[in-house]
Amino acid sequence: MRRYAPQQVPESYAVLKDVVLLGPRLMAACLEQAGRLVRLASNALVGRYPDHHHHDPHPHHHASEDSCCCEIPERHCPPRCVCEIQWEGSPGEHLKSRIRVTNTSNTPRNFQFTATKFHGPGNPQAPLTLSPASATLQPAQSTLINVTFAPNQAFQPGQTYHAEVLLRGAYEQCVCFDFTALREGHAACEVEQGDPPIRTRKHEWYDHFQCTEPCSPSDKPHVAVDEPVPDHH
Repeated sequence: MRRYAPQQVPESYAVLKDVVLLGPRLMAACLEQAGRLVRLASNALVGRYPDHHHHDPHPHHHASEDSCCCEIPERHCPPRCVCEIQWEGSPGEHLKSRIRVTNTSNTPRNFQFTATKFHGPGNPQAPLTLSPASATLQPAQSTLINVTFAPNQAFQPGQTYHAEVLLRGAYEQCVCFDFTALREGHAACEVEQGDPPIRTRKHEWYDHFQCTEPCSPSDKPHVAVDEPVPDHH
């Protein structure tokens, strides 16, 4: 019986095999990387436009799987409209609000305060009144701006008008004012009152009498009148 020694695989064959498999391996790596990029883009869009009808019970789990690098901290620009103040009133009223401005810089800063006119239906062109019009603030120092307004007949009842108080320091911001006009003579609360009210209460069950007395202790004493109550028994 002949014995055959195992044949040695030429080294060139192994190299050729690696070259042949290199293409599919590169293709698989590219597809995997492309899939990861698609997932990252999808997560970014979902984060910007969230689906309120879908609730993910494990949001942090998916974030750790899909993130491939450290998050870079971001700083967003401050809003131009810092806050909104809503007023409503009728001709003859005087409306007032206060705005606090603080210098958060490490250096003194000059601030200028101006106001636009109300614009809306009928274009009344009524301005806001400010005091003070400017201020020089040291670091961490604050000032209060008094904003007043008296509506006139040019404002149409039921319509809303818009104005802004502009705050100019190192950059410009504003406080937005929305005013809703009410009909002339409008009151925030309606109270109707006539003669002093009197209540009628009963005595104990065995008396079978009623007693009348004033509802308010500040009223003058009212003479109690005992009136018999018919006994139906």
